Amino acid sequence: MTPAQREQFTRFPLLDERTLSRYYLLDNADLLLVRERRRNFNRLGFAVQLTVLRHLGRALRSGEAPPENVLVALAEQLQVDPACYAQYATRDPTRFEHFAALCQRFGYVELSRRLNHELRDWLMPLAVVTDQPFPLMSALMDELRRRKVLVPRFTVLERLVQAARVRADQHTYGLLNLPLKGDLAEKVDALLSPQGNEPISRFAWLGRPVGAPKAKHVLALLDKLAFVRTFPVQSNLRAFLPQSRLDHLAEEARRLSASHLGDFEPQRRRATLMACLFDLSKTLTDAVLDMHDRVMVSLLRDGEREAAEAFGKQGPPLVEQFGTFRSVCAAVIAAREQGADPYQAIEAVVNWRQLVETVREREVVRTEQLDPLHHALGRYAKVRSYAPRLLAAFSFQAEGTAAPLVEALNLLREMYAANKRALPERVPIGFVRQKWAGQVFKGSH
Repeated sequence: MTPAQREQFTRFPLLDERTLSRYYLLDNADLLLVRERRRNFNRLGFAVQLTVLRHLGRALRSGEAPPENVLVALAEQLQVDPACYAQYATRDPTRFEHFAALCQRFGYVELSRRLNHELRDWLMPLAVVTDQPFPLMSALMDELRRRKVLVPRFTVLERLVQAARVRADQHTYGLLNLPLKGDLAEKVDALLSPQGNEPISRFAWLGRPVGAPKAKHVLALLDKLAFVRTFPVQSNLRAFLPQSRLDHLAEEARRLSASHLGDFEPQRRRATLMACLFDLSKTLTDAVLDMHDRVMVSLLRDGEREAAEAFGKQGPPLVEQFGTFRSVCAAVIAAREQGADPYQAIEAVVNWRQLVETVREREVVRTEQLDPLHHALGRYAKVRSYAPRLLAAFSFQAEGTAAPLVEALNLLREMYAANKRALPERVPIGFVRQKWAGQVFKGSH
């Protein structure tokens, strides 16, 4: 701990009104006990020792004076002058005698070897959750007061906390090594060294970023995930360890090089690597799905760009054709309203041969060329290159309106696995949105 953190446990704490009321307000039994002492300074000193013991679980140290607000509060309750405490503070035999009597009366005991071991075992589960000394020391102080164990020297408490941390580490390492049966322990160790003709270790390979969102990089992530899953990362072992402990070990593994990890003793090294593999099984899953989303977004943006380019090239003729049709329609409506010949009305605004040519022969632009989804689907081969492996790597679950989508994904997985191309008679289509319908359905199929 830092010097500032140590000071929080060794100095007399600052007291607010709430703390004064909780620990330094004497009840009737306290007053009767205090008034058994002769002389005012003994009564005030005895009250100070009683309340400090109840609050801090220890005696005042040699030369340590209680805060002024404590003396004033207790003196008011005893109706004595707070300045008389100075006379009590110089009488060491009396102070020791009073403190021993208070400990005996209220059941306080010193920290024995047996209690030391009990407290270490009690603190160990907390040390598994967090290995930070400060919160562990805070919890230990509270437990000492709860058990009415006198707070010993701070160095004793630091050794006790350190012993609990060591046992917590050993417990964690032991649990993470449990699934490493057979040759799995050697396989974990092999992560730190290049194998065969590989230029780098698998540990370094797993930590390397794969690059921008591309189909080949999705495959690279799937390769890493498949490799990680060759280890027992799907076990329920994580249920017996807090996530904070696993995260701490995984972060330690990411921070250190393979050579530094290789210097750890075997049990710690393998436990650290297993925590890293647990973390990778989650982060790689997220990375695969995230990169797939980004690939799809990229395809849709490319489709939008190509549709915009198609409109830019073929838009003017389309506008001209639309203007012609609008003029013809307006002429027909006017002829009907006036009882005139509609054909003559049409020829008055456009040459008949030109109209026929516009309708029958001129194809200004195909509608699908203006649809971004049409262009996006033209790049389906990119998604098809990794889709079978992506679907095989995960299982999806959903309820309600999303259930047909999951059913479709499961059907695709089965078709990819069996290398089938023809759809069955019944396929789930309830999830298909209207804007996708033109790309999914052809006629009545």
